[in-house]
Amino acid sequence: MSAAATAVDADRAELMRRTVRLSWVQFVLAFKATVREPQAVFFLILFPIMLFVIFGSVFPWEIDGTDVKLSHYLAAGIIGSSLFGTSFMNLSIGLVGQREDGWLKRLGGSPVPKLSFFAGQIGSALVITVAQVVAMLIIGIAAFGLDLPSGTQWLTLIWVLALGVAAGCGMGIAVTRIIPSVRSAPPVVNFPFIGLQFISGVFLNFDILPTWLQYLASVFPLRWLCQGLRSVFLPDEFQNVEPGGSWQLEWVAIVLLIWLVAGLALAVRTFRWDQSG
Repeated sequence: MSAAATAVDADRAELMRRTVRLSWVQFVLAFKATVREPQAVFFLILFPIMLFVIFGSVFPWEIDGTDVKLSHYLAAGIIGSSLFGTSFMNLSIGLVGQREDGWLKRLGGSPVPKLSFFAGQIGSALVITVAQVVAMLIIGIAAFGLDLPSGTQWLTLIWVLALGVAAGCGMGIAVTRIIPSVRSAPPVVNFPFIGLQFISGVFLNFDILPTWLQYLASVFPLRWLCQGLRSVFLPDEFQNVEPGGSWQLEWVAIVLLIWLVAGLALAVRTFRWDQSG
C-alpha cells in the first residue's frame, strides 16, 4: 500500500473517530436537556403510564372474537404512541425552543456536523424510549397480567423500536423547518400526532375503522409501529383479526425504513441552525 493510500485511510479513521466522539457529546447534551425538565419527564414517561392505567382499568374486558384483553392491546398501542411522541413531537418542539433561544445557532458555529447532531438526538430518544417500555412493562405485568415477550419477539421488539425512533426523529427534525416559533410548535406537531393516534390502532381496534381510514393510516409510520408492537405483546392468534390476516412484519420494516430514509434525507436537506439560515 502506498504512503498516500495509507494517509487517506488514516484520515478516514480519524474522521470516523471524531464523528463518533461528537455524536456521543450530542447524545449526552440532548439527554440531559430532556431529563432536567420535570414537565418533559412527566409527559414522556408518567403520562403514558397514567393513560395505560386509566384505560386498562376502565375497559377490562376482552376484544370481541378473541381472548385478548383490551389492556394488552392498549399496552402495544400506547408504547407505540409514546415512542412516536418522544421522537417526533417532543424532539421537534424542543429543537424549535433551542433555535429560538440561540442555542442551535451557537452550536452551528462549532465544528459539530449535522450527522453527529442527528445521531445524538436519535440516541437520546432511543434511551428515553427504552425507559418508557420498561416502565410500561412493569405496570402491565403487575397490574394487567401482560406477558413478557419470548424468543424472537425480543428481536422484533428491538428492531421495531430502533426503526420507529429513528424514523420519528428524522420527521421531527425535518418539520422544524416549517415551524416559525416555539409558540406555534405545539399546534403544528400536535395536530397530526393526535389525529394519527386515533386512526393507527393506539386506542381503537384498527380493524373496526372504515377501510378508507385504514388506507390513510397505512401511509404513516405509527400504524405499522403499533402493529409491529402488537406482534410482540399479543398472541399469534390475534393476527387473524389484523388486516391481511397476519402481522405483516415485512411491511412494518419496509414502511418504517421508507420513513426513516425520507425523514433523515429531508432533515439533512432542510435543517438550519437558525430560522434565517
